[in-house]
Amino acid sequence: MSTITNDDYKTHMAPIIAEGFALDPPGFERLSLWTHLLMHLVNARTNFEWVRDHPVELGEMENSLRQQAFFVAGILAYCRCYASSGSGIPMLDAKKVFEGSDDGKQVHERLIALRNSIAAHTDASDIVRLTLAVKDEPGRLIIRHLWTMAVPVDEIDDFLEAVAHTEHFVTVSLNKYLNRLEKERSKTIELD
Repeated sequence: MSTITNDDYKTHMAPIIAEGFALDPPGFERLSLWTHLLMHLVNARTNFEWVRDHPVELGEMENSLRQQAFFVAGILAYCRCYASSGSGIPMLDAKKVFEGSDDGKQVHERLIALRNSIAAHTDASDIVRLTLAVKDEPGRLIIRHLWTMAVPVDEIDDFLEAVAHTEHFVTVSLNKYLNRLEKERSKTIELD
């Protein structure tokens, strides 16, 4: 089992500490929890961009599986922002994030439906079709388990817009919190 060992973590963080940063200092716990959302949004954006920038090569199983993996990873990362997580980790409310944007709400609902039908569960989906092919020959039956997946590449730009919209909402929320911290601490806060 692979884990992040304390030694690996210290090695990774050494340059940051050498620059004079304190890691997870007291008083910033609530702000630190937002890092989860930021990580998920970067992950979602990066995965959807990969799908957009690497068209599937029909008939190439490895390429198709890779595109499917990036697509599913993008969906899961995005949807984690709207699902309950660990204690204190922010969970976004789509009604607030997409307030005033019916198109945005529809794209968000599409992403949630895809998460529920192909990424988290194996319900019926409009982009996956499972097939059992049976060939009856004298003395034997040949059976193939098949699946066809259509990654909705034509929707990727919409998905990226939903991610960008969510990133904007998170940025505004974080900025409000940072402004409050500036007042409490009587210091200017700069993001690096």
